[in-house]
Amino acid sequence: MRIQEPLSVRVAGIGGQGNILAGKLLAQAAVFDGKHVIQTQLYGAQVRGGISHCDVIICDDWIDFPEASHFDIMYIMHSDAFKAYQKLLRPNGVLLIDSTFLETLPSTFHRTKKILMLPLERMALEKFKTSMVSNMIGLGALVKATQVVTIESLMKAVDELISEKYVKMNTEAITYGYEAVKREFRIKTEQRIRTIGFE
Repeated sequence: MRIQEPLSVRVAGIGGQGNILAGKLLAQAAVFDGKHVIQTQLYGAQVRGGISHCDVIICDDWIDFPEASHFDIMYIMHSDAFKAYQKLLRPNGVLLIDSTFLETLPSTFHRTKKILMLPLERMALEKFKTSMVSNMIGLGALVKATQVVTIESLMKAVDELISEKYVKMNTEAITYGYEAVKREFRIKTEQRIRTIGFE
């Protein structure tokens, strides 16, 4: 996918859910795709249980500023992270939520209709007998829905960043998430301009 203006992604959850790792894998995959990338992360006050996030900015050209104030794509793993960051999603941005922790969105949420809700932790427990790979299932789903990086580069990133003994399970989880999604959302640069209404 051609990314002519910096595209911003936030992966957020609570400590222990693996959102930092998911963001790092996304960033590394974008590098393998030949993009310019900036990746930053923030841990909450509690390493486990506090809100944490990983931000990734991707562009074909040089990125002038290393931080994003709003995001084209958000992958939210927990209801606490949604409450904290929902207002930072750009109008018409793409939102992926683990519905294990947030089954319905509040009626006051109107920022986008490009919403993908999957029970990622439940899917992980049913398929792999562990919740540890729910972040990878979501990452696969995110890549399928947005095409922000190629699936081939994402798998290459797993080989690069994850311990060899866990590579097989993580790649299987990514594939499972990728194949679970049928919808693809278009990410439009017009989102950066204040708009009224939705597509």
